[in-house]
Amino acid sequence: MSKVHMLKPDIHTLHGFFSRELEPALCIQPGDTVIYQTLDAGWGLKKRAAPGRPRTKFTERKTERQEREFGHALMGPVHIHGAKPGDTLEVQINEILPGSWGWTSAGGFPSYWNEKLGMVDSEEVLLDFELDTRAMIARSQFGNFKYSVGLKPFMGIMGMPPTEKGQHSTFVPRPSGGNLDCKELTAGSTLYLPIPVDGGLFSTGDGHAAQGDGEVSGPALECPMEKVSLTFHVRDDMPLTMPRAKTNTGWITMGLHEDLNEAMWIALSGMLDLMTEIYSISRTEAYAYATLVVDLRVTQIVNMVKGVHAYLPFDAMR
Repeated sequence: MSKVHMLKPDIHTLHGFFSRELEPALCIQPGDTVIYQTLDAGWGLKKRAAPGRPRTKFTERKTERQEREFGHALMGPVHIHGAKPGDTLEVQINEILPGSWGWTSAGGFPSYWNEKLGMVDSEEVLLDFELDTRAMIARSQFGNFKYSVGLKPFMGIMGMPPTEKGQHSTFVPRPSGGNLDCKELTAGSTLYLPIPVDGGLFSTGDGHAAQGDGEVSGPALECPMEKVSLTFHVRDDMPLTMPRAKTNTGWITMGLHEDLNEAMWIALSGMLDLMTEIYSISRTEAYAYATLVVDLRVTQIVNMVKGVHAYLPFDAMR
């Protein structure tokens, strides 16, 4: 019988890096579901009381960790029994419910995207939002211009540590997942990741209430998540070298590289592989069909390693 487990943020479940050496916060069997409650990416506990005021943050740490890589507030890791390198982790995204507040920002600090747009020396703009999860709308809280955006919540980070020992940044996406920032991974989607280490050691965090493709200013609409329900399976029939996903409307293959052009070719190549599997056609024939039905989208440009995803609708070829 599959089980349902709960993980809430505390010193035993929160960490700011990926590492194969982290002790699991939870050990589960394939088919089990984990329900997470998460902080926002910046370890926030409460919304800002007024413009210019800091958010209250979670600051406790396990002293034995001696964190060198301090990044997003991640939950886990979760050890999945029987998961091993060469297999694929299937992550079913059942439900994602945001908390009641969120924020985003732009400009005001050194980064290659701010340099490109001349925003390094500008004053940082920080926008706060109230999240209405009934109406699925975010309403801006402070400032002269009041506006609303629709909510489409997803987790920015879902992934496992690389094979190398040590502490690894949460900011870059990797073949085994991490900071993918793919806005298509909403409830009802399934993410497939190549497993790098025994047990997988899966972590998630960096909840986004909304984001445009590219995540162009750095953050999305960052928020805590009240409920994130994920079900885990281990697949030995789907060898992968890059993340793949199945959404409510189609298939996605992902490309990750420091060069956006190279990320695009990796995503497209992965889609041709997938199309040969689905339709039992040659790779060249898949290429011919892809020019008619496959969309290439910029996933994100602000995580050092950039992302592109190729999208194939289920009804593309009838």
